[in-house]
Amino acid sequence: MLALCAPIIIAGKIILGPIPNVECVTFFIILFSVVFGWKTLFPVAIFLLEEGLRYGFGPTWYIFYCIIWPLLSVMTVLLKPVFKTNAISWAIFASVIFVPIFSGINILILKLLFSDMFPGSGILAYLVAEIPYDIAHIIGNFAIMLALFTPLYRVMEKLMKSGNAPLSD
Repeated sequence: MLALCAPIIIAGKIILGPIPNVECVTFFIILFSVVFGWKTLFPVAIFLLEEGLRYGFGPTWYIFYCIIWPLLSVMTVLLKPVFKTNAISWAIFASVIFVPIFSGINILILKLLFSDMFPGSGILAYLVAEIPYDIAHIIGNFAIMLALFTPLYRVMEKLMKSGNAPLSD
């Protein structure tokens, strides 16, 4: 089952790619991290490699991806004892907690790598321009997590208990 996680993340990203800032990468990394724990870092690494091979290893977005997606998995594993399998808690985490972290780290990387592009209030203009995309990201993450977490978690739980998935935590 763990071997299928990276292709599922990749396929989900491609399928929702045409919709700006609506993605299921966050959902799948959280779901898989709840189910597989620390082992989810392996499919995340495969996803990162595939993204680099597909789109190029550009310094801004690739550094950002190499920070944000493993960080999401680590945060999920650490929060699992608190949130357990509560879909509402994970939906709030994926949207109102993770999206600002996502955007903040992205802006920080841009500022560090391209400080000459953001003189004075340039970063403020970028933040304001980013607001509609962050709102779409928040709504998308919340809706996807709330709609899909419980049913897909139950399916994965049944598969893990069936004995055909020896990598369970």
